[in-house]
Amino acid sequence: MGWGYLMERIIVPTLTQLAIIGTNELLYYRSWEKPEWVVLSGTLIAAALMIGNLGLHLEYILVLPILISLFFFRKRLLYLAFAANLLTFFLMYYGFSEFRAIMTSYDLCIFFAIMIGILYIALQIIGQGKQMIADFMRMVTSEQDLVVKNAVMDRLAKIDALTDLYNHKTLHEYLEQLIEQSNNNVMPLQLAIMDIDNFKSVNDTYGHAVGDAVLSRVAQAVKDSLSQNEIIARYGGEEFVVIFPGKTLFEACQEMERTRELIYSIAHEEMKGNRISVSIGVAEHMTGKSSSALFEEADASLYYAKKHGKNQMVAKQHARKSSSSPV
Repeated sequence: MGWGYLMERIIVPTLTQLAIIGTNELLYYRSWEKPEWVVLSGTLIAAALMIGNLGLHLEYILVLPILISLFFFRKRLLYLAFAANLLTFFLMYYGFSEFRAIMTSYDLCIFFAIMIGILYIALQIIGQGKQMIADFMRMVTSEQDLVVKNAVMDRLAKIDALTDLYNHKTLHEYLEQLIEQSNNNVMPLQLAIMDIDNFKSVNDTYGHAVGDAVLSRVAQAVKDSLSQNEIIARYGGEEFVVIFPGKTLFEACQEMERTRELIYSIAHEEMKGNRISVSIGVAEHMTGKSSSALFEEADASLYYAKKHGKNQMVAKQHARKSSSSPV
């Protein structure tokens, strides 16, 4: 085995393949990721192997670029690989007599039949793959839409549309859970009921649209004055309820008094700058008592506040009156 043979059949083809691979790596690290170059690199490597072994039937190694193109799921790349392979084969066939000598007519027919068959199969794989991806994306989109729809429905079931506060049903669900926690962990729990004073006269005088605007503004004032730890709900009509988990009666009273003052400070343009007031009743949950008992105590305090002048907060029959007068 002479030096010429080693150079022609081993060293040159090997160096050619290494150069192609090295160029691929360099382009990859330079962020020049072109799938066309990857496919053509496969063709060049196959050609280098065939040139290094002209006396062997290695023409079927040209299937490699077609298989590589399948990973990209692009028909254009598949056609590129097929065309590059045919061009390479013809260049090898007419450029190297040694390669042409081993290719019989039967070999040529079989080669082209196999290449066309592989092209057809690859096209079917890409088509089926794209269809599966499209079906999967539709399924994912449908599931996402369902999740969003369920979230919206869940929110609509829990939230009052006008005030964006919890509704009556959700309030009782949270209250029952908190009462159970309070009983088990001796956690302080307070409940406040707030009612807008003379709200019927607001609707009668200015209309229900103005009444809705006032309700929405009062709800926002309550949210602004309280922390995120409190549970705020529109209980019905012009009545609001606030649950104070983990806070003492004194702390709850302080926060509700601040809320009352904030609400009374708002001048409503729809009411020609007039203000509205609220009356508030606060009660403390006692271990062993039910939610209805807690509501009854808070409602009794609210009734006392309404009966004795309005625009005030009452807790355990101790009124905290302001000098402000209701509408």
